[in-house]
Amino acid sequence: MGRMKEAGRKDRPREAAMGKDRDDVAMGQTGEASHRSASAGGGTKKAVPPMAPLPAARLPEGPDWGYQIKWDGVRLIATIGGDGAIELVSRNGLPKNAVYPELVALLRSAAPALGPSVLDGELIAWTGERPSFQRVLQRERMRGRSAGSAMASLRHPDPGVCPWRIGAEEVAADAAEARDVSKGRKHADPHPDHHQPAGSDGHSEPLGPPGLAFILFDVLAHGGHDLRALPYASRHRRLLELAPLLPSGMLVTELYRDGAALWRWVQEQGWEGVVSKRLTAPYRAAKTHRDWFKTKTALRLDVDIVGLKVREGQAASLVMSLEGQYFGSVSLGLTGEMRALLTKQLVPEEAFQEGRRQHGELPFAALPSDLKGERVVWLEAPLPCTVTGLEVTEAGQLRHPKLAGFGRRTS
Repeated sequence: MGRMKEAGRKDRPREAAMGKDRDDVAMGQTGEASHRSASAGGGTKKAVPPMAPLPAARLPEGPDWGYQIKWDGVRLIATIGGDGAIELVSRNGLPKNAVYPELVALLRSAAPALGPSVLDGELIAWTGERPSFQRVLQRERMRGRSAGSAMASLRHPDPGVCPWRIGAEEVAADAAEARDVSKGRKHADPHPDHHQPAGSDGHSEPLGPPGLAFILFDVLAHGGHDLRALPYASRHRRLLELAPLLPSGMLVTELYRDGAALWRWVQEQGWEGVVSKRLTAPYRAAKTHRDWFKTKTALRLDVDIVGLKVREGQAASLVMSLEGQYFGSVSLGLTGEMRALLTKQLVPEEAFQEGRRQHGELPFAALPSDLKGERVVWLEAPLPCTVTGLEVTEAGQLRHPKLAGFGRRTS
C-alpha cells in the first residue's frame, strides 16, 4: 500500500500533462460523479467518458498484455464521496442511482471501509450459470420500479488459468519473469476466496445464486490519489488489495497472462468474450487509445420460437423469445424444406382471413414495434431451438442471428 501511494504522488505531474493532451480530468475523492469528477485540488471539470475497449478479431500477444473475462452487463462508474454519498453513472454519463437502489445501498454500507473512491465496473444479472444481458436490459427498462432484486453472493469463475499477480513495474524490470508467468508459473493468491479451483472436468461448482452483482475491473481514485496515470497492472493490484473490504455482491475480476487458454475457456463455456489490456497503460478517456481491446465469441443460445412470420403464404422467419422477452426474428439457416414443413404443420388455412394480420395469442405484453404490419402466427406451445449470433443489442435482440438447430443443446 505504501508503495502504491508513493507511486500516486510521483505520477501527479504526469497526470496533469495527460489532462492537457487528452482533454482529460483528474479524479478526486469528493461526491462529484466520476464523469465530472473533482481534481485532487477540488476543481470541478467537464464530463469525460470512461475508457472503452476497441473491437479486435483476435487477442493481442506479448509480455505486456493481460486478459480478463468479458462480463455481459452494464458499465457503471461508482463514486463514493468523502461524506459517504454514492453516485452511479452509466458509460454515457446518465445517473443510475434510481435504477439500481440496491447497489447504492451496498456501496453505502461499504463506504466506511473503502473510503472515498471511484470504481469502474460492470453491473451484471447472474443467472446461476453466467451473466444474462437480457435480464439487465429488463431491469434497465423498469427504471428502478423493482427495488427488491437481490445482490448475488458470487465467486469468480475458474477458467483453469493462473491469475496474474505482478504489477507493471516488475514486468518492465524483469521481462524474463513475465515470460515465465505466461508459461503458467504459479503465484500465491492473496485472496483465495476470489479464485476457487475447478473440478477435474474443468467446470467449477455453482458460483452463486441468481441476482445482481457489481464486477470491478478498475479503480480510478482512492485514498486521496488520482490513480488513472498509473499502469493498469498497478491499478488492478490496488483493486485486489481492496477486495477483502468488498461486501457480498461485489467482486474483483481476475487478470490473466495466458490469453489463449482464457479464450478457449470462454468459447467452451459460452461466455461473451475476452478483454485484453496493456499492463503498462494509464486510464484514457473513451477510445483515445490502443490499450484495451475486446474480442467476442460467437454467441450460441437456447431460445423459444413463439411465432412464425408469414409471407406469400409460407413461413418466412421465426419469432424468438428469450426468458419470456422478445428476442427478434431469425431466417438465416431456415431451409426451404423447413419452411414448407413449418407452414404445413403450424399455419392454419384460416389464419389470415378477413384481413387479420395476427393469428393466435400474443405471448408478449405488447406487440413488438418491428412486427407491426407483419403477418404472424403465434404458436400454441413454444418450439425450442438453438441459434447463434454476434451479440445482444441494447434493444434486447440478437444481432445477425442464425438457426443452428431445433431442440435444446445437450451440453
